[in-house]
Amino acid sequence: MEQRQAAHSTEEVVGLVAQTFLRDRDQFVDELSQMMRAQVPALDQDPRLRELMEDGTTDNLMEVLQFLQNEAGEDDVRAPERALVYARILAQRDVPASALIRAYRIGQAGFLDTGMRYAIEFGGGGPVTTSAIVHIVNRTSVYIDRVCEQVGVAYEQERDRWVGNRGGLRQQWVTRLLNGTTTDTEAAEQVLHYPLTRGHLAIDAWTDPHIDPTTAVAVFDHLRTALTTVFDRAHGNLLVPVDEHEARVWFALPHEAPVDSAAIEQLLSDRALPVRVAFGGYGTGVAGFRRTAGQADRVRRLALLGGEHGARVLSHPEVSAVALLAGDIDTLREFVADELGELAVDNERNLWLRETLRVFLAVNRSYAAAATRLAVHRNTVQYRVRQALNLIGVSTDAPGADLYPRLALQATHLLGAAVLRPETGQH
Repeated sequence: MEQRQAAHSTEEVVGLVAQTFLRDRDQFVDELSQMMRAQVPALDQDPRLRELMEDGTTDNLMEVLQFLQNEAGEDDVRAPERALVYARILAQRDVPASALIRAYRIGQAGFLDTGMRYAIEFGGGGPVTTSAIVHIVNRTSVYIDRVCEQVGVAYEQERDRWVGNRGGLRQQWVTRLLNGTTTDTEAAEQVLHYPLTRGHLAIDAWTDPHIDPTTAVAVFDHLRTALTTVFDRAHGNLLVPVDEHEARVWFALPHEAPVDSAAIEQLLSDRALPVRVAFGGYGTGVAGFRRTAGQADRVRRLALLGGEHGARVLSHPEVSAVALLAGDIDTLREFVADELGELAVDNERNLWLRETLRVFLAVNRSYAAAATRLAVHRNTVQYRVRQALNLIGVSTDAPGADLYPRLALQATHLLGAAVLRPETGQH
């Protein structure tokens, strides 16, 4: 094994430690974020929160590495903007401030553990190593203390602002209804101006994070107005912000109404609304109010796993099975690989073969119907289906034999690369 030559000064060791962190930055941030989410489950709610955490962790890493190597004083430390944004989002979502601060302490411990190992490697274990470790520990502690103070202030200020407005009050009552900490339905109806004893359909809506928060509020209002034309027999509706880029909407419906995802997607396009929506199923009473919200949440998580280019509108009845399986993405990926074989490899050719087979099975194995839906010749459908089945390597002719392949194909249609095997041998 190659023996590194020990650095000659504390500054050299610290510089080499910083360079190594930068070299392995993405891997370190990923591992540290996983550790924080595992130890603080309140921070592991959905892919969007995970992305915000990783953004803030990346920026904090870059800032602390600069602080290790310069002579800036304690008063010069400034929390990165994306770290402040993350703190404000957690406040809006009613995630305890203690969870945020605990994540910082876990991150500090992970950074110091790795940094000290690097220092020992580059310093050779002598007095220079000790000096470098003391420097890293002291400067890191100063940085984390100051940043924790600043994100804590940002959290508390946002919490006061959020709870103090009408949307925050509605959110508090809805949270109590969803977690079962209130049974006073009548009082909740008076505050929310919404009939809880009727039937309900919940919708999760979210905008691009780059959209201005004020604009996002207007988008959600326009969305509610647009959906009112769809659910014109509703006895009321309730719009509750989750955070500055996400909201929930409930419609009180007299009976179950099918959701036409394609028509609603067209409606959003016609009105130029930059928003994505996830529909739950129909439920009645307070229990149904909770149930449809939980279903909408699962569908939203599924949509987020599919990335920004996924469907703008998804409904629970259409994707319920995949939404449940997507709660464990690693297991779902294994399921797709087992059911689709070589067809689960992520490349352009397989994309068309999977989509053709998915549509073919969805229209009861009608080549003509599949050709019409895909806008290709019938012979093209026959060729692609044959090729796809050859790659799967199993027969789906027996009654019910295509159930699991169809489910796997729907998962690849909705989630794409998130559940596919990368193609090997690429340069």
